Formats: sequence, C-alpha cells, structure tokens
Amino acid sequence: MATAKKSITIIIFSVLAVLFVVFITPKLFRIRGLQERSNNLDAETARLRAEGAALEAELRLLRDDPVYLEKVAREKFNKAKEGEIVYRVVRESDTNAGKKAS
Repeated sequence: MATAKKSITIIIFSVLAVLFVVFITPKLFRIRGLQERSNNLDAETARLRAEGAALEAELRLLRDDPVYLEKVAREKFNKAKEGEIVYRVVRESDTNAGKKAS
C-alpha cells in the first residue's frame, strides 16, 4: 500500500511538473521578449528626446542669434553678403571623377 501511495504521488508530481512546463514556460519567454522590447523602446525614447532637445536648441539659436543664422545660411545654402564674391574650390580629384563618368 505504501508503494502504491508513493507511485501515485510521483505520478501526480510528474503531471504537475509537465503542466507547469507546458503552460508557464511559454509565458516566461513572452515576458522576457516584452521586457527586451520595452528596453529597446526606452532607449529609442531617450534618443528621440535628446534629438528633440538638440533641435530645439538649434531652433533657439536660429531665432535669437543672428551670427549663427548667418553662419548656417553661408554653409548650408551658399549665401553671401551683398557685394561679396564667393569662390568655389574644385579639387583635381573631383574633376577627374567627372571626366571618367562622362
């Protein structure tokens, strides 16, 4: 009788262990995946906040600092003051690349 009780206890424990593995393990993997996704989203949020802060700082400079505005206009948009002559420097390697492409 004691061995029968012991066998039933082992069978019940084995069934419970299998049920635990079957039902709980996939949920643990899902939780791990969701945590990883949450960490990635947190990192992206931090990056986007930093990028937004940098853009706001640049916008403030463009609005409030005429020297910075002039610098940006000259560098990005090839603007010049009235009466200035702008010289464009062409490197020899650039002209050779243009000849080869033709």
